[in-house]
Amino acid sequence: MPTWLEHLCHSLIGRTRSHDDLPDLRVLSTSREDVARTYYVVDDPERRSRDDRLYVLRVGRGHGSRAHDVAVHSHGRVIGFLSKGSAAMLAEPLARLGGAAIVNGAGPRPGTTRLRVDLPTAEAMRSFASRSGRSAR
Repeated sequence: MPTWLEHLCHSLIGRTRSHDDLPDLRVLSTSREDVARTYYVVDDPERRSRDDRLYVLRVGRGHGSRAHDVAVHSHGRVIGFLSKGSAAMLAEPLARLGGAAIVNGAGPRPGTTRLRVDLPTAEAMRSFASRSGRSAR
């Protein structure tokens, strides 16, 4: 799909849902990690900017080995996934928070095209869940 058509599609249908009802994890202590499996879904203009950006993490609805995938969304579309280790740590707490949450992210480091996402630490997730009245291990 040409880049101009992709931008048109995202401007028309990409922002279909408000983030107001999602838990906001941007205030938690985090560590920055590369987003995996972005090869064919992120266009060059999105990779050129190294600016901070808003992402939404969503627990996967797959089966088998993909059941615990955590997808990283930007502007209403999947741009990649968390690594297996990070997804295993965050899938259950995210599911208990409703299956999705807002996080920060950033463009690629110099010399690479991998986008990055700020992931809350396990302790920060437990603390957040207890403050919000929801249980997380």
